[in-house]
Amino acid sequence: MSKRAAKDAIMKIAKREGKSESEIRDEMKEAIMIGFLNNEMRHKWDSLFGSGRLPSPEEFITVLSLKVAKR
Repeated sequence: MSKRAAKDAIMKIAKREGKSESEIRDEMKEAIMIGFLNNEMRHKWDSLFGSGRLPSPEEFITVLSLKVAKR
């Protein structure tokens, strides 16, 4: 999935949920932070996004969709 496709996905989620895109991004950023702070999953996080890096919502969607597509 490209970054553009990830942006489109956020737009579709916002429309479906009746929220603004910025509200969806804020919710995603919060969820990303929760995942980032989970010490039990840190090794997987670092392998996906780089050590100590917080991805943008678009990068998060892109990286995980590519990972799922490879399975």
